[in-house]
Amino acid sequence: MVAVVGLFRHRCVVCGRAGEALCDGCARRLAPPPSTRIRGVGRVPALFAYEGTGAAVVQALKFRDGRRLVTPLADALAEHVQCHPGMVCTWLPTTAARRRSRGFDQSELLARAVARRLDMPCVRLLRRQSGESQTGLDRAHRADNVVFRPVAATTDPVLVLDDVCTTGATLRAAVAALSGSGTGTIRCITVARTP
Repeated sequence: MVAVVGLFRHRCVVCGRAGEALCDGCARRLAPPPSTRIRGVGRVPALFAYEGTGAAVVQALKFRDGRRLVTPLADALAEHVQCHPGMVCTWLPTTAARRRSRGFDQSELLARAVARRLDMPCVRLLRRQSGESQTGLDRAHRADNVVFRPVAATTDPVLVLDDVCTTGATLRAAVAALSGSGTGTIRCITVARTP
């Protein structure tokens, strides 16, 4: 029985300490995000900076099946959202190849969890065209690499959720695609922002 119980022990994704997905000590080490303004998008709240502990949290979420992080991150994101009547939530989808290799889309999981907390619908509004991963690309290549196509249209206000904002190119592409399809007010939020 002891061996079976051991299977259900949880550890902090950063330091490995037994307990929550993100222990209190590591949560305290999350650096505040840098500027929340993105050219062409406006104010984009973020939970923390994508460096040190913050980078480890996002990498665990994306690359080490950190789905246990969805609950605490969604709780924190929901606290930062200014809801508007009729608002719907959507996410910036990862590539089909990434989704297949991971078995999930971390931004979708977060968006659905945030929408549940805020009692708003969560709708897939965008499809990402095939292309390179943004990870490791420089600023110039990021801007040209990402293309979104609307898969549904709404005139309602929309909350767009992303996991990491680096240069803002991905959010700008999403906002352009949504605006072009007639979407109402668009607000964006992200888990982490690079310094």
